[in-house]
Amino acid sequence: MIKRLLSTVALWSALIVAIYFWRLPALVCFATVFSLMAQNELYNLSKKLGWKAYRVFGLVIGGCLLLATSWHEFLHELTGGVVDDTVVLAIGCILGSLFGIRNRQIKDNFQRFGGTMIGLLLIPFMMSFHIRIAQLFPGDLVGPMTSLWVVGVAKFSDVGAFLSGSILGRNKMAPEISPSKTWEGLIGGILLGCAMGYFVALGFPDFFPANFHPWIAGCCAIPIAAMAAFSDLFESVIKRQAGVKDSGNCIPGIGGAFDLLDSLLLSAPVAVFLLSFFASP
Repeated sequence: MIKRLLSTVALWSALIVAIYFWRLPALVCFATVFSLMAQNELYNLSKKLGWKAYRVFGLVIGGCLLLATSWHEFLHELTGGVVDDTVVLAIGCILGSLFGIRNRQIKDNFQRFGGTMIGLLLIPFMMSFHIRIAQLFPGDLVGPMTSLWVVGVAKFSDVGAFLSGSILGRNKMAPEISPSKTWEGLIGGILLGCAMGYFVALGFPDFFPANFHPWIAGCCAIPIAAMAAFSDLFESVIKRQAGVKDSGNCIPGIGGAFDLLDSLLLSAPVAVFLLSFFASP
């Protein structure tokens, strides 16, 4: 528990300081590095399940996808609006198919292609939505801080779920997948994520869009926190099938990068939709 607490404080401190001083480039750097680490861990898990991947190819395309998202406007200007991050993903699919055609071991071509694309879609593609959040709003600091707010909502929902589940948990959500997760924990996680979203927007209004009022922030935090819980549960499905407790051991007390990012994956697209509707510039 001490190692987990120290790792959490260190990561949050580094992320907040980096985004405050270096804005969007810092967010892109964190998202890219941890996404590639998590993607590599997912390929390790998929290998245990018999779904091998074109690992190096998948990691290269994953990194290019995140960088293409951050360079969205530049690519549009350079190519006359033709190339963007979705085109990079499509190119990855095409090249992956060609890898499958050239592979002489015909028995596992589809598994390799499928394992590669699952890794791309689940981690770099989903994490690219955190960069999209930052790009929704003008200003050097407002966009990255709004993206950081989404990360905070998701992570505080994890904390709330753990605390309320430990104290009040009685009814299991999915006992065969994750015996420790309860419906009481889910509710507690949503409430803490909502409270965090509300009070941060209330206390630091200059870091957010002008029309992102605290009550809007609290309302947006509810579905984001809920999806963060189910995103965490989805990772538990993969780990349970692979027969492992953690996806890796690169972060003391937490596990792997996939363990760190789990709640941020499926919640990011939900956040993009909500923020673009409620808090458009």
